[in-house]
Amino acid sequence: MFVKICGVTNIPDAYACAEAGADAIGLNLYPGSKRFISADDAAAIVREVSPYVTTVAVMVQPAMDEVAAAFESTEVNAVQVYEPKFNLSDFDFKKLLYYAVRVRSSDDVEASSKLGADLIFLDTFKQNAFGGTGELANWDEIVKSGTDLSTRFVISGGLNDANVCEAIRKLKPYGVDTASGVEESPRKKDPDKVRRFISNAKQCV
Repeated sequence: MFVKICGVTNIPDAYACAEAGADAIGLNLYPGSKRFISADDAAAIVREVSPYVTTVAVMVQPAMDEVAAAFESTEVNAVQVYEPKFNLSDFDFKKLLYYAVRVRSSDDVEASSKLGADLIFLDTFKQNAFGGTGELANWDEIVKSGTDLSTRFVISGGLNDANVCEAIRKLKPYGVDTASGVEESPRKKDPDKVRRFISNAKQCV
């Protein structure tokens, strides 16, 4: 089970995620996020932990040149994009491309399944919010889509150590992703919650 911990803002939290067995960490470069960090801070985290986890720059409505700049300035392994201003088929970097969709209906899931991203994150739809809402994604609509989620799909939105197994058993995804579910506050992870979340996700399959 692939596990990503998103909204990492500092090196100690990044280490805690890596030591607990996270496969990836998300570094939010979207200024509208409570977990926003600068490219310089993201680069510092990447330098410390990139051999141990996949580092992911999270971006909202980026243009292709902004993605290029993020790769150059931070040296992350991947970029996760919400509503990009470019066609995914034009992405030609030798990096991983993750696509995030805010699920309103089963049609959103079906449409995303046709896209050429390495991973697809199914997140909560909330007006003017892009991840980190603490609210569950629409699991019923995800199931209704009939999409096989076991190869490329990652469930986001409102997950924590108490409900991650339920999500995995109901949706059977490739992976899971959380931010607020493992926090003391929006900019500080709780190491115990991180460990429990990752352990539960990887053991309940």
